[in-house]
Amino acid sequence: MFDSLDHLSNIPLFKSIPGDELKSINDALQDVKFNKGDVIISEGEVGDSFYLIKSGRVKVVGELKDEGEEIVLSYLTKGDYFGEMSLITGEPRSATVIAETDLQLWQLDKKDFDALMLNNPAITVSLTHMLSQRLRMANKARETSERYYKHKISPRGSLQEVELVKLLKYAEENSLTGKISIIREKQQAIFHYKKGQLEEIDFEEKDENEAMDELLQWESGEFVIEPSVFKISEQEQEPPPEDILKKNVACKIFEQYLKEKLVGFVRISGARSTQSAINKSLHVFKEYFDVADDFHIKTVPSVEVKIMARPEWSEKHTLFLAILLRDVVSTLGRDLVGMDFWQVYSEEEQINELLKEHNFSMYFEQAADFAQI
Repeated sequence: MFDSLDHLSNIPLFKSIPGDELKSINDALQDVKFNKGDVIISEGEVGDSFYLIKSGRVKVVGELKDEGEEIVLSYLTKGDYFGEMSLITGEPRSATVIAETDLQLWQLDKKDFDALMLNNPAITVSLTHMLSQRLRMANKARETSERYYKHKISPRGSLQEVELVKLLKYAEENSLTGKISIIREKQQAIFHYKKGQLEEIDFEEKDENEAMDELLQWESGEFVIEPSVFKISEQEQEPPPEDILKKNVACKIFEQYLKEKLVGFVRISGARSTQSAINKSLHVFKEYFDVADDFHIKTVPSVEVKIMARPEWSEKHTLFLAILLRDVVSTLGRDLVGMDFWQVYSEEEQINELLKEHNFSMYFEQAADFAQI
């Protein structure tokens, strides 16, 4: 017989919960039934329940919004669970779940789920990695989902896949500072942008209107999006007083590390997508980390990081930064192929020495361990 309490104890989300508290969660589960073909949750709706499958099978689907085509992301069966993500993030459901067979489920309402979160701060790390697993699901979708990724603009590609008009719109919406280079045979055109505004088109000494008219006719060619490396202002570059500097050497180096990683994210997914992922992560985890207020992070219109660790950098800061980065990587990985190959280490040896000193990679790697079922 399939016992809900035994299975709850084996779900990473609930592993850190004491036995008596876990039993109270189990007691809050409600038995619900659905018929084959029923829609259990719909993409875009506000989430109000978490589900654990007692018997039957469901299909998790997304939709290509431009084409109205359904994409099968995964199938879940007895013992699997779904619906927890929107309860945690407060964001709309990210997919639709449909009954493939007659179903028996256990349901946990939002009020009980919220009580779980408030009463168990230790669940935060486990929660982060469970989210990472769910968000990576889109990257590991079946062959039919590959068409979805073709609709996403990557740093390099072909005009046969992405029209020039879409590239220019992408640059504007993501406040690009840098350039878009397009090469067709022996011809090359360069679009120069600053904070999303087109400043110049460099194409065979033609004026902007003439160049644009001709380039919009191109149906083939290769493009490269090259954001500039963002620089902080002179004021931000001024060193802090010596006594503060001595206490917060780690803080300043972690600032440098986070800037490096954010610039990389912007190059891959754009400034606005990166900022959205950061905002979501801060919203989710600031309730559990009082040090969250020490972090001031922006990628729009340029990358800015300020960490004012009070009184100085601590283990809590290291843990929070590891969780934040892990969640941002997972969120961006939801729409971009290749984020699974993201590297936690820096290009600077001094930074890597600090990461090792503070066991940063251990905190970060624990995410994958907690995500394993």
